[in-house]
Amino acid sequence: MSDYLPWIQLIIAAAVILFTSKYLAKSADNIATKTGLGRSFIGVVLLATATSLPELGTGINAVSRLDAPDLAAGDVFGSNIFNLLIVVVLDSYWRNRSFLGSVYKSTWITATLSISLIILTLIALWNPGEYGFSIGNVGLLSYLLIIFFIISMFIIYKMDKNQMDHSPQTPDISTSTTLTKSFLVYLVSATLIIISSIFLSGAGEEIAHMMNWGESFVGTQLLALSTSLPELATSIAAVRLKAPELAITNLLGSNLFNTGIVLFVDDLFYTNGPIWDQLSNAHIFNGVIAIIMTLVIVTVILIQPKNKTFKFISLESIFLTSCYLIATIYTFQNP
Repeated sequence: MSDYLPWIQLIIAAAVILFTSKYLAKSADNIATKTGLGRSFIGVVLLATATSLPELGTGINAVSRLDAPDLAAGDVFGSNIFNLLIVVVLDSYWRNRSFLGSVYKSTWITATLSISLIILTLIALWNPGEYGFSIGNVGLLSYLLIIFFIISMFIIYKMDKNQMDHSPQTPDISTSTTLTKSFLVYLVSATLIIISSIFLSGAGEEIAHMMNWGESFVGTQLLALSTSLPELATSIAAVRLKAPELAITNLLGSNLFNTGIVLFVDDLFYTNGPIWDQLSNAHIFNGVIAIIMTLVIVTVILIQPKNKTFKFISLESIFLTSCYLIATIYTFQNP
């Protein structure tokens, strides 16, 4: 019976996340409308932060308790790739039109900021000794990551503010839900998702050990899939609310949070020197794949196609799926 417990734990945690995500997305959408901060900024700050905290908890556990920095980094890079794969699911949900062609053109800025952060990590992975300066146990490039993340938040806020100033005002139809109630629902939903995600990732780790899977594959595939389930569920809920900007900025914002905050905190909790000195170069491949996938998304957002290439799916979805499969095969063959 004990062999089945991790699977039961995983199923229950996933069910709670799927159920709660619609309330998280709806409350965030109400907050965006009532505060005037805009869906893009709220998608990055509120949704992305709440759905990315599982990666944060998993990373801290991996470096502090398990002394497994590659597991922590693998979860970040794997989650980034899986988050971008979620666009394929959203595209299939978005009937008759291209999903990425339906979001604001200005969303490309968030995607580009995400690419810039990943490039910083590739520099650190490529030649960590070249940037060996550290303050305490935290490497120089980790400080650059969090500084760039803060700057990115300011840029996204200004971008969204400018977008709203030049767009027709949409009436607030959610008069029955006050701002206070929306914040309360958000906090309760986010708390439930975070707690469930901790159980989810814990079950994922236990299942991986039972199945004797390699650490790199566990980090970039099983743990990444487990900790990215909140992004999947919340983005689908946002699409059902007809809020594509909230969905896409949740995914791109999660990648920003993973790269800028999670890796910094992982380095902070890793006590054996800068974490970059201990990471495998295998993560470079997954970082490059994430950049390629994000560039595809940027290109489609700028082109703004109205219709899908095929009846039920767009060409970009096929390309994104291919990139994910390539990354999966590479990770499995290079544990």
